[in-house]
Amino acid sequence: MARGGKSLEIGIFGGTFNPIHYGHLRPAEEVREALGLDQVRFVPLASPAHKSENDIAPAADRLEMVRIALEGHTHFVCDPIEIERGGVSYTVDTLATMLEGACKGHDIFFIIGADAFSLLSTWREPLKLLQMTNFAVTLRGEQNAVEVMDTVETTLIGLDAGVKFNEKKDNTYQYVDSTRVIEFLSIEMLDVSGTMIRELVYSKGSMRNLLPPDVEAFIIRRDLYRSNGSVN
Repeated sequence: MARGGKSLEIGIFGGTFNPIHYGHLRPAEEVREALGLDQVRFVPLASPAHKSENDIAPAADRLEMVRIALEGHTHFVCDPIEIERGGVSYTVDTLATMLEGACKGHDIFFIIGADAFSLLSTWREPLKLLQMTNFAVTLRGEQNAVEVMDTVETTLIGLDAGVKFNEKKDNTYQYVDSTRVIEFLSIEMLDVSGTMIRELVYSKGSMRNLLPPDVEAFIIRRDLYRSNGSVN
């Protein structure tokens, strides 16, 4: 919650959003409610570091789809920071800019799935990230915080032998060199993905109940994802 009427707690939810769908929106809302976040900022990537641009709709279209999807959501904000900057996106750079801009003076939680968080050691400057932001890590199915943290700690030790995480309470950890926390949250994962939607567009299948109707209309109007389940 807002602290003293000044500092807010803000979730940062980055992604390709290719396209944005209910599998993004519902988990974001569950995390917001569980942590009492005042706001969640959706940050579409400009040029993802680990994906082929041939499979991704134009940045301007993805940004517009996020804006459309978030209309009417009081606590959700579309942040164009990465697309306006352009180029390959690295989380550490984006968060540094946000902490001096839209999120200055506020507490931030970087929202991420457990699978992606387990690969933290492969990110740019992961130890710096652990000092910059809190993490909200979503768990699905049989995933559990202990196993994920064991993996993260083991792989990060290869970068710094002094890496250690302390368990503050169940499902909450703290990096030894930081006051930031890592909160694990079990959420209901919807069986929907961008790949599924792109394939449905290509095969002229129904997208109903997979993404907001206005986003579906935008995809059709812009003729996105019609070439081999990808983009024109």
